[in-house]
Amino acid sequence: MVLLIILWVLFFVSHSVLAANGVKAAAEKMLGKGFIFYRIGYNVFSLLFLGLILFILIFKHEPDFVFAADTAVSVAGLILMAVGVIIMLLAFRNYDLGEFTGIKQLAQKIHHPEKLMVRGLNKYVRNPLYTGILVLVLGYFLRQPTWMNLVSMLIIYAYIYIGTVLEEKKLEQVFGDEYRAYKQQVKMLMPFVF
Repeated sequence: MVLLIILWVLFFVSHSVLAANGVKAAAEKMLGKGFIFYRIGYNVFSLLFLGLILFILIFKHEPDFVFAADTAVSVAGLILMAVGVIIMLLAFRNYDLGEFTGIKQLAQKIHHPEKLMVRGLNKYVRNPLYTGILVLVLGYFLRQPTWMNLVSMLIIYAYIYIGTVLEEKKLEQVFGDEYRAYKQQVKMLMPFVF
């Protein structure tokens, strides 16, 4: 359990540090033209690190259940997992996947949005991709209610909240009053609630 907590913390700290504007600026200065590989390297590193954690969660621990999940709870978990994936897929419609993955940077065709995008699910929550992750993780816990999954869920929820607050500060710097007005009109992660 301690190893899992350490890995989650290291994953989230590295994820945030590598996404910080100051770190990216320093990397660009150090790497020069090689900086076009930064985003794709960041994504590969994140996927490999996350893959290690998921491998441990799925294959390398003895299940110690918080409670016994009956069929109804298990089905509810599957439904929430499916809903979470659907929300995430719909949220990705507002992203330029080439830029998100780093492929556009390799082709040196970087596009930065000139205006705030509030279409699709972003009309209902400011961070629909994170909303989908929250729902997916809750569903996974209900499907497999182990102590390790509970701890993982709580760490993920805490990080998503902290990461969202930090990310929104960057968006306020980029979009200014337009983003502040958007924050007043649309909830952060859960429509009508939060």
